[in-house]
Amino acid sequence: MAEITAKMVMELRERTGAAMMLCKEALKESDADFDKAIAYIRVKMGNKAQDRGERVAGEGVIAIAVVDNQDAAIVELNSETDFVARSADFKNLATEIAEQVARTKGHSIETVMTQDSLALPGTTVAERINSVFTKLRESIVLKRFEFISTDANGVLAAYVHVPASDKLGVLVEVEAGSPEAAQSEAVQSLAREIAMQIAATNPRFLMREDVSAAVLASEQSIALETAKNEGKPEGAFPKIVEGRVRKFYEENCLVDQAWLRDPKKSVAQVLKESGVTVKRFVRYAVGENITGVSTSGAIKETAE
Repeated sequence: MAEITAKMVMELRERTGAAMMLCKEALKESDADFDKAIAYIRVKMGNKAQDRGERVAGEGVIAIAVVDNQDAAIVELNSETDFVARSADFKNLATEIAEQVARTKGHSIETVMTQDSLALPGTTVAERINSVFTKLRESIVLKRFEFISTDANGVLAAYVHVPASDKLGVLVEVEAGSPEAAQSEAVQSLAREIAMQIAATNPRFLMREDVSAAVLASEQSIALETAKNEGKPEGAFPKIVEGRVRKFYEENCLVDQAWLRDPKKSVAQVLKESGVTVKRFVRYAVGENITGVSTSGAIKETAE
């Protein structure tokens, strides 16, 4: 009988999301064979499927589909454990749903769930999700999605951060001066780089005009109170507030940010030199609190 160590139990727990005692039991029953232990856990979890609905689906993946460079969708699909989220069945399902939304121009979760599945004709999307649940034995939640459509001058670019296990994704729409320019490698490459910039810097807004009066007033108030607490001279308050608000814009508005590939330039400068504009973007991270989030009018919370 192989020795079962605490490290082995923890590793199995991280891979499966199962309880510590179940992991220890599985390792004992499988003589420390991880593949057999995982299979054992799957069976145990399956036997308790009726209780699974009480568990929170807080893990998952982001999937993006772009169709003919005209229509695109970004989707967050949730599971209970990271173990299931990393499985091929779950990732394939997320990609299927993204394709479904992009091709059918989906506008709400309710309508998409009742549509005929493009991946498995003859069944609805809800039935397709249930068939994967039957195999994986974990709750699966289509948390949210966003559909974007563009015209001949537009370019849709997607970025999914694979090193983060598909838990972060960006969909961006840029507009070029002509259909020919939109199809050029230069513009399409720039659009992809913008998507990567958004993934890395997480801007809250597209431009300064998107910052609400309430948010701006709050930032001005914070800047003023901070200056007072730091003992700055009263006559310097206006310039200090102005400078700190400018810093807020540079950190939170995409076009005001420093271009990551050349920090001496702003994103706005790069866009102007390239003759393109950013129309909108969506940035999803698995499990984030999306209540009240607004990114250039692109992100919205959809019903679960």
